[in-house]
Amino acid sequence: MQEKQTQAAHPNPKDRNRSIIWARFAADSAEWVILSLRATDIVSDGNAQKLVSIAVLGHSGKVLLETLIKTSEFSAREAIEGHGIDYAVLMKAQKYEDAVAEIKRLIERKQVFCWDAIETRQILSQVAAANKADVLSIPLISVSEEYGRFVGKLKPGTSSYESPELKPEKSAAETAKNVLATIMEMAGSNQNLDSASASPMGWTGEFYRPKASPAEKIKGLFGID
Repeated sequence: MQEKQTQAAHPNPKDRNRSIIWARFAADSAEWVILSLRATDIVSDGNAQKLVSIAVLGHSGKVLLETLIKTSEFSAREAIEGHGIDYAVLMKAQKYEDAVAEIKRLIERKQVFCWDAIETRQILSQVAAANKADVLSIPLISVSEEYGRFVGKLKPGTSSYESPELKPEKSAAETAKNVLATIMEMAGSNQNLDSASASPMGWTGEFYRPKASPAEKIKGLFGID
């Protein structure tokens, strides 16, 4: 999760509110997943080897996939100590083509969020090259851009927002959960100074709650707690 930001005057509250509305649409939708990659360089027998673990997180926070791309040039001990994974993930390591097939299945017809699209594409390119395979090319949405606009810290001498750093975690899955927490932080925030009344959903932001699920609606209909 993000470190708590010091509340300061936003240079453009409408930009902040646009990010809040974006996050609320996400919170009210199930048509997206979060893709998170973790890459570590490990030296084994004098050779550098890039380990890449992958996690796909559903909109509800459920880990849909957590795996390590299988290689033959490292030991279990090196993988665990240098990459921060546990034995359960190591035992489920997959060949590159199998992991890509699983990712494609999970993201089919869904938007794919990540923290930093540029960094994610770089890692995807590196792991594809290491496996002499085609790169997994998918549209990615950078949550860091929305969060930077939400926080509102300008780059010195510019009108562009800085991209915040995500608190580092030991696994791709935990990092994905931090990305989800950031989306929910924005969705639950007040639209101060500007009601953004033009929002298609009519949100004022003062007491926002995500839409009720079908199960919750049924409980409400019958007065079930």
